[in-house]
Amino acid sequence: MKLNRYEHNPILQANPNKKWESGAVFNCGAALGEDGRVYLLYRAIPLGYTRKPNGTGYDDYISSVGCAVSEDGIAFAPFEQPVIEPTEDYDRFGCEDPRVTRLKINGQILYLITYTALFGPAYSGSDRVALASTEDFHTFRKHGVVIPGLDDKDAVIFPELVNGRMAMLHRVVPDIQIVYFDDVEQLVNPREDFWNEYRASLEEFTVMRPKYEWESAKIGAGAPPIKTEEGWLLIYHGKDDEAVYRTGMALLDLEEPSVVIARSPHPILEPEEEYEKVGDTANVVFPEGAIVIDDTLYVYYGAADKRCCLATARLDDVLDYLAAFRE
Repeated sequence: MKLNRYEHNPILQANPNKKWESGAVFNCGAALGEDGRVYLLYRAIPLGYTRKPNGTGYDDYISSVGCAVSEDGIAFAPFEQPVIEPTEDYDRFGCEDPRVTRLKINGQILYLITYTALFGPAYSGSDRVALASTEDFHTFRKHGVVIPGLDDKDAVIFPELVNGRMAMLHRVVPDIQIVYFDDVEQLVNPREDFWNEYRASLEEFTVMRPKYEWESAKIGAGAPPIKTEEGWLLIYHGKDDEAVYRTGMALLDLEEPSVVIARSPHPILEPEEEYEKVGDTANVVFPEGAIVIDDTLYVYYGAADKRCCLATARLDDVLDYLAAFRE
């Protein structure tokens, strides 16, 4: 099956009237707010960046995170100012690719935001997973780097506790791994040897590896998993040997999410439209947000590192399709 693109894509584009998002807006996480509205957090770049002479990346290319709100999940109104900016040593070269998880903790709703923090120039091994949070999408708090010492990306937090513990997927190239925490405090301030022990046993925590030709180079979690009766629905991205990014999906076991119970061998979204093929990085569809509204799955994705787009499918159709590929 394939996701259905919104006919009026893209849903968000760079705004020349606001410097901080005048160059590109893309790679958007999504969450349903307590007010019933949909909030989109996206990566924004100001104009002025130039491609490096070697063709790998850009100079003067520093991201911040913007926020937009919608009544229907389709038409979004961006905020005037970014909500997360490079202000600390660990993210001074950019705050990239936010994912958002709604989690109930001690009876209170908290939105946890994982993002890629760059303490050095891109492609220098300076990517770290950082955490921010908000209760209302107006006031945001940074909590710092939460996976120290690892060149790491694509972290997503599960929206419910799993066997009483917090679970988070992340990506040490080329695979997807899982890590568990007793609570938010352990996530933010783990004991001194926590990550050393984890790194020493990284293979034990690997959930998915590249399996098909369209994801041969690497894979990474896209949106936070969605709980369904059949399992945790994971929307993820895959990159092939030609640097084309596509979107796939899998089901993880509800009680043991390190166990993959179904996985589509085919991408459910791939670069086909001009706005997905042409941009700052060609041939990219990069999902980071997924929510369910009235049994419809809304998948929000970045297109060609330039704009934000939307694709949908009936959730029942998605689960029926995956049932054919149970492992």
